Amino acid sequence: MLKELRVDDAAPWKQRYRLPITYAVQIAALMPTRGLAISNKSGVYQLYAWHVSTGELTQLTNREEGVVRGSLSPDGANVYYLQDRKGDEFGHIVRVPFDGGSPEDITPDLPLYTSWSFSFSHTGNRLGFTAATNEGFDIYCIDVGANQSLSAPRKLYHCTGETFGPFFSYNGEIAVIATTEGTNTLNYHLVAFDAASGQEVAQLSDGEESSIEAALFSPVEGDMRLLATTDRTGFKRPLLWNPRTDERSDLPLNGLQGEVFPRDWSPDGSHILLCHFVEAVQHLYMYDVSDRTLKRLQHPGGTLGRMFFGPEGDIFVHWENATQPPQLIALDDKTGVQKRVVMPAVREVPPGHSWKSVTFTSTDGRAIQGWLGLPEGDGPDARGTDSRGNRGVRSQQPDMARSWPCLSDHQLSRLNELRARL
Repeated sequence: MLKELRVDDAAPWKQRYRLPITYAVQIAALMPTRGLAISNKSGVYQLYAWHVSTGELTQLTNREEGVVRGSLSPDGANVYYLQDRKGDEFGHIVRVPFDGGSPEDITPDLPLYTSWSFSFSHTGNRLGFTAATNEGFDIYCIDVGANQSLSAPRKLYHCTGETFGPFFSYNGEIAVIATTEGTNTLNYHLVAFDAASGQEVAQLSDGEESSIEAALFSPVEGDMRLLATTDRTGFKRPLLWNPRTDERSDLPLNGLQGEVFPRDWSPDGSHILLCHFVEAVQHLYMYDVSDRTLKRLQHPGGTLGRMFFGPEGDIFVHWENATQPPQLIALDDKTGVQKRVVMPAVREVPPGHSWKSVTFTSTDGRAIQGWLGLPEGDGPDARGTDSRGNRGVRSQQPDMARSWPCLSDHQLSRLNELRARL
């Protein structure tokens, strides 16, 4: 017999849904004691200065409509974000000091634009962003002086096809964009420019039927290799491309099925952190760049969000599962074993229900992967599922807050068959 659903304010499911969330966005590459976080603990998402060593968070923005994206400069001096008009997503990029202060418009002479792509070179001497207007997409570069002075924005590229970037090499010598310009599809190809002169350097494409997307340049000075992905096999897979030499190397993945995404370079550029999706389960791997070998990490199971290398080589991962709330944890970079909780949940809440990955065959013969949730007690009926199609590579374990969906009699019948097998 199922328990009566509680609807009072103290109901466990309400506590889980209403739990404020804090996400660590990044750590300053050249000042690893400083980081950037986004949290809705005030009731609306705002940007926070994250003091990494103490875990202290200091609120930087206080906009009524909230701020959900931001970037921290590599030296940790300033936080950049789009200041729009009451949430309409059109405005100008501004910066505010890490220690707090008034926002400074970094493009006062440009028309209003929307922007979701913003980046720095590793050394912080150059920044860039995409400005989207009714006229199309413009890629701009701005030089950053040692005293935090900014040059006037320099337009690197204009097009009408959807475009992201730029992605900068270590010292900002090369800027790479991903664009659909010149195609009749939504598939991307890469274009590299000399960031100072605006001269095109190289292009990388796998044809109009495939998409190549940029990820990260090597963090090592003089190393011009860019991490990117291609889906020419039907799944997204990582590759390395040097725009200067046009040399390309697709990473050997030892027969891994499903999609594999590059998430970060180790600080010395010797390893690449990869996230593998297969049957809605995520697995982390460490790729040795010189040996071209792959090692699976033994990390906790669950949903893995943003991940990056921490200040002492640990891997910082936003992690949650169906029973535990979102939190930032540190993994050992050699084994993947959890070492500690870096940023715990804002407060404790009642645990959720666990889910189990199941696979069954559809009437047309395709494999259907789903997450099976069973209520407390001995049955007889299963009451929750979250299913996906045959590839299932973008599905993840249901999060802690997810409630039980309603199921048809046909679905219940099929799930009860599955339950009998478990």
